Amino acid sequence: MEFEIDQARFLSALALAQTVADKRSNNMPILANVLLRTTKDNRLVCSATDMMISITETIPVEVKTPGALTLGVRSLHNVVRTLPSKPIRVKSAENHWAELSVARSSFKLMGQVHTDFPELPDTKGQKFITIPGHAFSDLIQRTQFSVSTDEARVNLNGVLFECDGATGTMVSTDGHRLTKYSLPLVGPKLERGIIIPRKGMLEIKRVLDRVQGEVGLAVDGQHIFVQAAELTLSVKLNNVVFPPYEKVIPGDHKRRVTAARDELVDALKRAEVMAPEKTATVRVQLDKGTLHLTADNPDLGVAHQELEIDFEGEPLVAGFNARYLIEVLEAIDAKQVWLDFQGELDPCVVRPVDDVDLLGVVMPMRI
Repeated sequence: MEFEIDQARFLSALALAQTVADKRSNNMPILANVLLRTTKDNRLVCSATDMMISITETIPVEVKTPGALTLGVRSLHNVVRTLPSKPIRVKSAENHWAELSVARSSFKLMGQVHTDFPELPDTKGQKFITIPGHAFSDLIQRTQFSVSTDEARVNLNGVLFECDGATGTMVSTDGHRLTKYSLPLVGPKLERGIIIPRKGMLEIKRVLDRVQGEVGLAVDGQHIFVQAAELTLSVKLNNVVFPPYEKVIPGDHKRRVTAARDELVDALKRAEVMAPEKTATVRVQLDKGTLHLTADNPDLGVAHQELEIDFEGEPLVAGFNARYLIEVLEAIDAKQVWLDFQGELDPCVVRPVDDVDLLGVVMPMRI
């Protein structure tokens, strides 16, 4: 096997492959590798997988001799990153080694048997539907922050994606807060929602950020596939039941705050500085025309702020995690937001004043 490839193009493909490869696998060391396979029509197929997420990218190259080899993706990426922006010649050697050379620089890298590299999910027979890449990316961007990072809570370790063929909805929760976002999306009509695992969701976002325009999307019983130009990403779905999120969202409210989003975010960030580090608890007091924010930390001091608001309902005092409120507010583009409340031990629902179908639910904290 021998081929010549542009350094920048090779580096870009390896950068994406190394985010997918499992570089810490003890049971299958081959998963820390990238599979490089050349074809007779001057193409390099670059593949990586951790058995849950797989990525394949096809790159135009000058093929001298077709073949395949597999190398450690981290070391290969580090080598290519240091090379000058010139064509790189890659050639297989004995005992699964590879030689890289450009100008007066050359490297020899130890590889593994390429036939040991696992088979990737097959896209043949999949029905891809073309969707705007930015729309799917937007769904992820506005919900990814509230996905649980607790590995013990498998049903919360991903985002729920629902699509009726005309509207796409993503929902995420970690048990302390919930985010739901919907937008018009002519996508695959799903009989029931699918759960995209957290890492898979981030890799899909990474791919979508690299491309412009439309992408292909397909879903089967086990995987979601994203196809963009010469790149295909597959993510194994979480086979668990997402909690009935609609039951968490209050149906009405007794109190409503209308506030300027930017002013509220800035005030919460100032309060967070003084709030207890582990809980980030702030005291929210609502009176007619005024929102009082208080952060009391025995080790640091007290911060108190007042914001001018429109308020409907009886006065209220409640506690919330400042970081949770900040993150949902930052996912909203509107200038004005609503904060809906029931009682002091009920969740707060955050929505934009305009008609964007986004909401965040933040559970209260005792103060």
